[in-house]
Amino acid sequence: MRIGILSDTHGVFKDEWISNFKGCDYLIHAGDICTKACYDKFKSIGIPIYFVRGNCDCGDWAKYLPEFLQVPIGDKIFFIAHNQRDLPYDLTDADFIIFGHTHQYTNFERFGRVFLNPGSAGQPRGDLASMAILEFTNIHYEIRRIYL
Repeated sequence: MRIGILSDTHGVFKDEWISNFKGCDYLIHAGDICTKACYDKFKSIGIPIYFVRGNCDCGDWAKYLPEFLQVPIGDKIFFIAHNQRDLPYDLTDADFIIFGHTHQYTNFERFGRVFLNPGSAGQPRGDLASMAILEFTNIHYEIRRIYL
């Protein structure tokens, strides 16, 4: 199973990104989509996608996006929030914690949980634009940073 993970696109959607999504079973967008046009383009890719609302996601199109989302994908539980501070205090059930907001790529494991910020796909600040691919093989996983 492969999951494409991105955040902080800030109204940017580049058609060349789609090649990075090939072979992905799911997509996760950790907020700051910023425009309905960008949101609609992601939804039209044809891959199931989970969105959370970022601090820059405003308007009617964004008001139903959750600030925090807990989803099972395969046999893993994903906690997704734009700002890491919006995550629940109790992360007991989480296997993967996905967040954005800082525009800085972060990937570490702590207390048996994986914390991942894929960086900013559309508006890097002091870092290169990026996303991540999370791939599962049997009981192992691999996270690859994809520079955009």
